[in-house]
Amino acid sequence: MAICTRLIPAMEIDDIHNITIITDSITAARKILESKVDSLQNMFIPLASAIKSFFSKDGRNKIYF
Repeated sequence: MAICTRLIPAMEIDDIHNITIITDSITAARKILESKVDSLQNMFIPLASAIKSFFSKDGRNKIYF
């Protein structure tokens, strides 16, 4: 949940081009991206939309894990 609540506002800042995500829960991050249905995937849909918009704004935009 923290990834969504902080990542989406960070991507909306025009002068931000590089975002680094530090997490101690690789398992949770993987569950968000798995193809089977999981409750964590519910927060992935708005996050995926925000990420697509972030990458479309500027070719320099990058996200690092």
